[in-house]
Parts: sequence; C-alpha cells; structure tokens
Amino acid sequence: MNKKIITITGLVLSIILISLLVVRTTYSLIVDVTSKNGKVEANDRITIRDIVTNDLGEYNNYYYDCISELNITDEEANILIESDELNDVANELLNNVIEYRYNGKKRLTNNEIIDLIITAVNSDGSINNDLKDKVINKTREYINDISNYLYNDIETNLI
Repeated sequence: MNKKIITITGLVLSIILISLLVVRTTYSLIVDVTSKNGKVEANDRITIRDIVTNDLGEYNNYYYDCISELNITDEEANILIESDELNDVANELLNNVIEYRYNGKKRLTNNEIIDLIITAVNSDGSINNDLKDKVINKTREYINDISNYLYNDIETNLI
C-alpha cells in the first residue's frame, strides 16, 4: 500500500470513519472496544474530527495528506469533517470491523463500502457537486484496497 491508498482510505473512513488511517506514516487508528453482555462494541462514537486531529485539537499530517490528495480547500475539508452522513457511515464501518473481528460477522465488500460512501456523500446537502465528485472519484480509484485496509490495518483493543 502506498501513501495515496492510505490517504484516500483514511479520508473515506475519516469522512466516513472512517473512515481511515495510515500505512506508511506514524499515525494509526486504534479503537478501544468493550464486551457488554457478550457483545463486543466500540466504547464511543468515532467522528472524522477524532481521526484528523491530535490530542491538542490540531490537524495532523493525515488531514493535510487528505487535502492534498483530494485537492480541496480547508473549507471543503471542514464540510466533509462535519458531515453527519459521512460520520454515520464511518461509525457503521467501524462497527462492522468490530463485528467481523470479535463476533465472526461477514465483512463488507469493497463495492458495499464504496456504495455506503457514495450514498452518504450524495445525501448530504451541504456537500456541493464538485466536492462530491472529488470524493467519489478518488474513492473509486482505491476500490480494490478499501476492504483489506479496514479489516486488516485498523487495530482494535478489547478492554
């Protein structure tokens, strides 16, 4: 995997998760999960902002990589970060990763993940058509890598 794949996958996951996430950088997404009544689940809702900022609330390298990869402005990035639809998809993807790892559920295919992203982007009225096209087109470039990245590279800790 190269930096482009990491950036797009991360943006998609971030924008969706979760979004997601790094392969050749020092940043990674680690999700703490707990077991309640025999069901393993994420402790809290993850938002895109959680992925693209550090503990001090400053944007990390992942944020800047995504902006560069998508060729978007800070304002456009903020629209994606604040998108409820994309944050919902990010959480849905994260929950599916957890269900897959701990409860033996089926993992989503690349096409299913792309469909979730496209549906979220298209259903958010705050995202203009040009920005939608950038996200969708860039996501499609990495369609063959998204599922493997999500299910193999996101670290989860059962606490």
